[in-house]
Amino acid sequence: MNLYNPYNLLILCLIPLLIWLIWRSGKRYLSRFTRFAETPFMQIYLEQRSPFYSSLKLFLLVIAFAFIVVAVARPQWDFKESEISARGMDIIFAIDVSLSMEATDIQPNRLTRAILQVSAFVDQLQTDRLGVISFAGAATIECPLTEDHEAVKMVLSSLSTDSAARAGTEIGRALDAAKTAFQAGSGPGVLVLISDGEDLSPSSIAKARDLASNHIRIYTMGVGSEQGALIRNPYTGEERVSKLDVNNLQRIAQVSGGEFFLITPSAAEIQLLLSRIYQSEKNQSKTRTVNLYKEQYHLFVIAALIFLLLESLILPLKRQRPGSKK
Repeated sequence: MNLYNPYNLLILCLIPLLIWLIWRSGKRYLSRFTRFAETPFMQIYLEQRSPFYSSLKLFLLVIAFAFIVVAVARPQWDFKESEISARGMDIIFAIDVSLSMEATDIQPNRLTRAILQVSAFVDQLQTDRLGVISFAGAATIECPLTEDHEAVKMVLSSLSTDSAARAGTEIGRALDAAKTAFQAGSGPGVLVLISDGEDLSPSSIAKARDLASNHIRIYTMGVGSEQGALIRNPYTGEERVSKLDVNNLQRIAQVSGGEFFLITPSAAEIQLLLSRIYQSEKNQSKTRTVNLYKEQYHLFVIAALIFLLLESLILPLKRQRPGSKK
């Protein structure tokens, strides 16, 4: 059995106080009666009253009160299948945090610009569930799907190239992590992949097709320039030019039914991406079947009404024996 509002049962602690108040009121009643009449008159007045039936009526009232308290706690048991509609969409942002994202061919650098664009995107979403994946040579689910958009923005602000669990850039690992993260979703989802497109994984295209077969559409956002920028490995001191690989990002988006967008300082692509996602995904009706507890509070309400009805039918009078004088 499950209780939806278990703390309401604390009201049952008032029952001993209620019994004491009833007992106290009886004593007070007798005390006040003796102020206006002598004790023999009280015995005559109460001669027809039955202590047993009077106590029984009070007992039934206390039991009815207890059942009402349990009903307010909303007891639930057994299960029923219900089909519910999932509002909004499941959107996961996979953000490249490899060393190449420190390139400054877009100011202040690729990673910071990507985080700023995604944060602006999050501000325009309402009922959608969001998640965050960071990836380099390995991928990490930084934030599972959630409706708490402020938590998502906090996770985004904490990302840096130091977040990378392993050096390198393997987009295929990010797609694997996305497949796992979307298993907690309610239906078709959207993956927004933000990267410079440099990829050491030969399987990213195949894995993008696999996600598409699971009704996951990938929208890629390229950050950087095709001319590239010089980056330096802080461990080896080696310098190289990192360039935006547009072709790779376009192919990943294409095979999944998505689109490629280039991140720009003006952030105009955010509105375009948002429009494309809502046009393609919002019309899809997403429902799921879940097992829910059955509400059973009505049984306790009925029981309370029965006890109240019984209490009202009982007269607190002594039974007259046949042949006795009235």
